[in-house]
Amino acid sequence: MAGKKAAPLEVVHPDCAGIDVGKRKHYVAVDPSRFEDPVRNFGTFTGDLEAMAEWLGACGVRQVAMESTGVYWIPVFEVLDRAGFEVCLVNPRATKQVSGRKSDVLDCQWVRQLMSYGLLRGAFRAPDALCPMRSYVRQRGQLIRDRSRSAQHMQKALTQMNVQLDNVLSDIMGKTGQLIVRAIVAGERDGAALARCRDGRCKADEATIAASLQGNWRGEHLFALEQALVRHDVLQGQIEACETRINAELDGQARNRAANQPSPTARSARERLLRERLRQMLGADLTAIPTVGVETALTVAAEVGADLSRFATAAHFCSWLGLAPGTRISGDKRLGGPPARQTNRVGQALRMAASTARNSKTAIGAAHRRRLSRMDSAKAVKATAHQLARLMYAMLTRGEEYVERDLAAMETERRDRQIKHLQRQARHFDLALVPAEQAA
Repeated sequence: MAGKKAAPLEVVHPDCAGIDVGKRKHYVAVDPSRFEDPVRNFGTFTGDLEAMAEWLGACGVRQVAMESTGVYWIPVFEVLDRAGFEVCLVNPRATKQVSGRKSDVLDCQWVRQLMSYGLLRGAFRAPDALCPMRSYVRQRGQLIRDRSRSAQHMQKALTQMNVQLDNVLSDIMGKTGQLIVRAIVAGERDGAALARCRDGRCKADEATIAASLQGNWRGEHLFALEQALVRHDVLQGQIEACETRINAELDGQARNRAANQPSPTARSARERLLRERLRQMLGADLTAIPTVGVETALTVAAEVGADLSRFATAAHFCSWLGLAPGTRISGDKRLGGPPARQTNRVGQALRMAASTARNSKTAIGAAHRRRLSRMDSAKAVKATAHQLARLMYAMLTRGEEYVERDLAAMETERRDRQIKHLQRQARHFDLALVPAEQAA
């Protein structure tokens, strides 16, 4: 029986335009059946972008589609969004050209054609009010990574001088380590004098620390140690400045007023204050979920915010995070192979949180350990991160608080399910399960 004839494509957005974003030029296409000059190119200066917006307005354009090419799309998006256009930011995979000729003119026309038929969906972009905090959080993360590299450079310089401080201290940038390193940079070379900087909580005794501080003290390595320490201090100051901006955004106050407020010095006090600010912003305490710390909750708040209405269901949210199973199916069979490469900061943060669930004495930890018993570590971490994402979606959309399940009751339910499964298998083989007490 012959199939029904496919319905022709209908124009959904007649007043749309397509933009091929570039570094030096942007090519813009409008409907060729309505205009004699349907394709124009504009420069990347602000005046050129404003001229582009005026030309699109004169053409009666209401929707504009563009690819998310690097960071070049950001100024174009902001100018057109302020001009009142409905801007659709599209994943480049959705606009991939068919084989054949390729040029900037053809690309912008192809994007416009797909948009006119309603075949393109806009990617998620955080609201404009959330962009400042997102930028501060990302900047802070980059500074923290750079600070870690400075600590590695200090450790390398000490090792080259045969100062084995990292073998007796768990962290050379802890309280004891910092005092010793700063004393070395200041000119102290006596191991016994340096060992007196030991904090009372340090497990290694002064004699062990003094023995590890007998080095050759070469000048070039001391110079590298000094520069790494200066760089570490500069980065630490920049991190604190970022944290001040983040706190101001969380409080919703003016930046100059927040900058004059004293910040708590203790790390635990800062985390408590940040947790409370995140709870007020999001309307829910995400840190109540086991394995979810303040850093993970801060990443969620900076990247997506409290409004998840853009995602229809929890499945849509997990798919955007890159935590959903693949949907590549052919011949009624699921295709293997690695998943599509994508970078999602929230998804990465949830994977990091899920990787710590192995030792968690909670229901999530128990579920993660069961997954590890039947699948490899990467799949178990992804599945646990998927569970955390669904819990966050429920808390942010329905205002529900996280309620920890009783671990003993959950293990009892799991044991009962296993016994029922074994009983079904025994009946299949005409056998019977007998408790050990009855058998004795």
